Amino acid sequence: MFAFEYVPKVHNRHVLKVKASPIIIGPMVHTLSERDEFASRLKKALAEQGIPDRGQGVHLKNLTGVTPKAASKWLNAESMPGQSKLVLIAKGLNVRAEWLRFGTGPMRENSKNELIFHEAEFVDGDVPLREDEVEIPYFREVEMAAGDGRTQVIENHGAYMRFSLPRLARAGVDPKQAACATVTGDSMEPAIFDGSPIGIDKSCRHIIDGKIYALDHGGMLRVKRLYRLPLNRMRVVSDNHIEYPEEVYTLGDPDAPKIIGRVFWWEVFA
Repeated sequence: MFAFEYVPKVHNRHVLKVKASPIIIGPMVHTLSERDEFASRLKKALAEQGIPDRGQGVHLKNLTGVTPKAASKWLNAESMPGQSKLVLIAKGLNVRAEWLRFGTGPMRENSKNELIFHEAEFVDGDVPLREDEVEIPYFREVEMAAGDGRTQVIENHGAYMRFSLPRLARAGVDPKQAACATVTGDSMEPAIFDGSPIGIDKSCRHIIDGKIYALDHGGMLRVKRLYRLPLNRMRVVSDNHIEYPEEVYTLGDPDAPKIIGRVFWWEVFA
């Protein structure tokens, strides 16, 4: 992108001065080597999410909304996605967009960063926010049920959780779409323990296999891992699968859980 301005006349002629803005414009045509390397990283990210080879194109289609043919071209190194689709893929596969596109840096953000509790704190009263912080409503009175818990959700207006804005940005969460709650029950142990606070991204309701979601199941609030199945069905899975067997539902059925949002953060007790 360029900006133009006129400067004083030189020899009775206007001189047009061009100011280049600091925008890096990538090549319009990617080399075969670039496409091969991208396809290799894409397949690696899909495989680590447990997506079988025959289902990878469909998974990419669901993440980005492109046609199966377009997704197939990415996997076969025939083309590469644009920036907006690349960001959707990276977020859906839980990898860094820079790594996926260029192969630079680590594949993922340090997973420990997502779980460091001192980056978020409970706040009562009128403690002023810093410029890089945001308040997220905290549902303290009623707890999310990871086992058999209470079901009524009431927002406690006297308390909230304080989050770092840069951390929310790295997680791709809009502060206006974020909420918090507390897990009860042991069905998600050892990942999430009874009493752990969680952060919920209400804007993320599409299923990313293996990710953890908050669910409204007939008035019961639950926290589970979800997996897509053929015929518009989904698996609802507890980490403590010995005591809590997995469940299968058809999406949209009256008895199926409704997805509130993806759990993007939780506290890990030492």
